[in-house]
This record gives sequence, structure tokens and C-alpha cells, in this order.
Amino acid sequence: MRRILFAMMMLAGVLSAQAQTESSKGITDINALAKKYAKEKDSASICIENPGRISIEETADGYDIEVEGRHLERDYRIKITHNRFPTDRMSIKCIGINTEFEGKATFKDADRITLTKGPHSQSAVIVKDGEDGYTLSILQKGDIKETRTVYIEKDTNWDFKIPFKDNKKKQSRFKFSLLGDLEFGMGLVSAHSQAPGMDIEFGNAGWEFFLNNIVNWEYTPFKNRKTHLSLGFGVDWRNYRMKGESRFLKDGKKLTIAPYPEGANIGFSRIKVFSMTLELMLRQDINKYLSVAAGPIVNFNTHASIKTRYETGSGKEKEGFKETSSSIPQKAVTVDFKAEVTVSLISLYFKYSPTNTLDTEFGPGFKSMSAGLVIGI
Repeated sequence: MRRILFAMMMLAGVLSAQAQTESSKGITDINALAKKYAKEKDSASICIENPGRISIEETADGYDIEVEGRHLERDYRIKITHNRFPTDRMSIKCIGINTEFEGKATFKDADRITLTKGPHSQSAVIVKDGEDGYTLSILQKGDIKETRTVYIEKDTNWDFKIPFKDNKKKQSRFKFSLLGDLEFGMGLVSAHSQAPGMDIEFGNAGWEFFLNNIVNWEYTPFKNRKTHLSLGFGVDWRNYRMKGESRFLKDGKKLTIAPYPEGANIGFSRIKVFSMTLELMLRQDINKYLSVAAGPIVNFNTHASIKTRYETGSGKEKEGFKETSSSIPQKAVTVDFKAEVTVSLISLYFKYSPTNTLDTEFGPGFKSMSAGLVIGI
């Protein structure tokens, strides 16, 4: 594992001075400093002197740091998880250490560790002074996806833990997000198993737009954090567009496939369906930039409509027609199966539905397919 080296020796001294300034303001307990560091949303730093043990481990999304020791006659353990976007860069610099950092290291004789975070970077610097001293510097540049911090003070009444976190384990297992993992998708739609006379194909300019993960729950079952099971709530708009000699026509309570009037200049005929969705996906990370996913989507179809445009006659007798209806017999619930390949923050998806989009007692039968792009927001 080779990475671009980046030195941070000067940063450690500056951040140490900042932490000492905090102490001069009356904040001396290490847990109080850590708690203050956690609450800062923009820029903050903390310098921990004479830690008993430091362990650092790279994860699929960033890195974890644990610091244990004793301060003011109380034991403490601080754990910080830094998550980054896959495109962000992380630079590591080792000085005075015999072996290069290979994703995991433990230090028992360090003099201090300095942590800092800002709007577009996070860093950790571990230092031991003297002739046998060493320095390990980690700099993570780019917009930070998430920072989680857990503080545990042993043998005291103070204990701070974040929700949805398994504090007994080294890795986070559960994550809840509201608007934090939004995905925007767009693609082309088609149909299969179509009723006679229908012609809904990928080349007919039919489209799909959706927002995924407005609300999202995620579970990471394994320590390597490469497997993720998620359940997300979203919304979906699909426009099934039909060209050719037939159109959708509302006839009483039924939706039928009917020919256009003789000699008509045909525009298009389409069905539009709006849905609220629940998407259950199993995702496997291949490396930092590539992952694959698959799973079912339950569509709660709350609204559907039709629109048809055509013209008849010519010259002064030319007349345009627009036939619409907002009450057509869509099925209340349908199911899709989705497969997805993600490279960095862009995904290619394909959806296939084994269920009819409309209630076939009152409308023609057809099942949905779509394919396109998903972009993380």
C-alpha cells in the first residue's frame, strides 16, 4: 500500500498550543476537552498529552483512532471515526518508524496525539520526542462525509455515547440518515410483456427520475465494513411514452388501447406514474472506488395519469387535440428488482419489474424496465 507522503510536523505544534489555550480557559479535564471538540461543527482541535495507548486503523471509508490513558486520576478511552467520500485523498507520513504504516498500528510510548478537523480536511498527528522519537501524520483532504466520536470514561458517572452506535465494538454497525445520503437518478424506461397494440420502448423518449434515501437506515454486519445492508425511502416518477398507430384512451372506468382518428398527425401518448419507494439493497465494496449492489424495491403508486397529443386536418381546418385523464387504474403496489454498479460517486442501474404496472381488470397489461445513472448528492 503506497500513498503520497505529506508532512505535518509544524501543524502538531500549532494545534498543541491551541489545546493548551483551552486549558488556560479553565477546561482541563480530557473528557471535557473531547466533548467540546465533538460539538464543534466547523473547525476544532484537541491535543492529548502522554496517552497510554493509541491505535489507528484504516477502514473502507476512512480511519478509526482510539486513545486510552489516565488523566486527573480517571481512566478514559476516546474513539473517533473519520469517514470520507471515495474521491477524497488521504496522505500518510511516517518519520522514525521502522515499518511503514500498512493500515493498522499501535503506539504505547507516544508523547502526544493531536487531532484537528475543519470544513475540508481532518488530520491526526502522533509524536514521540527525543532521539528515538517518531512522527505519524495523517491528512485527509476534501469534503468530509461523516465524523463520529465516542467517549467512554471508566469508573465515573460521566458517559457520553452517540445514538445508533454499537459502543462495545470497534466498528459502527448501524447508521441512520435523514437527507444525508441522497441519490438522484435518471434513466430511460421501457416495458415488457405488453398488451397487443402497445409500443413502449427505450427509444420512445420515455424517462424516469427518482430521489433515493430521503430517509436511510444502514447496517454493516462485518468488521471489514465492505458489506452494507440498507433500507431507504424515496420517490419516483416514470413516464411510459408510446409512439405508433395506437394511443391510450379512457373509456368509462377502463383504460384501453385504441387507434388514432384516420389521417391524424400523431404526437405521442403516455402514462405517467408517481410512486413512493422503499428500497432494500445489499451492497458489496470491491475496493475504495468500486462496489456492486442488488435488491428489491417496493413501489407505492399513489398517482397515475395519461396524456395524448395529435392533430387532424390541414390548413385552416387543422385542429390539435390533447386528451388527458388523472384517474387511471394503476396498481397500488408493484415490485422492482434493481442491480447497480458504482464507480466513485456515479452508479449505473437497471430495474426489472415482474408485476404489472396497471390493474389489468381495468387497463392493459405491461411490466416496467428502466436503466440509467445515479449520482450521489
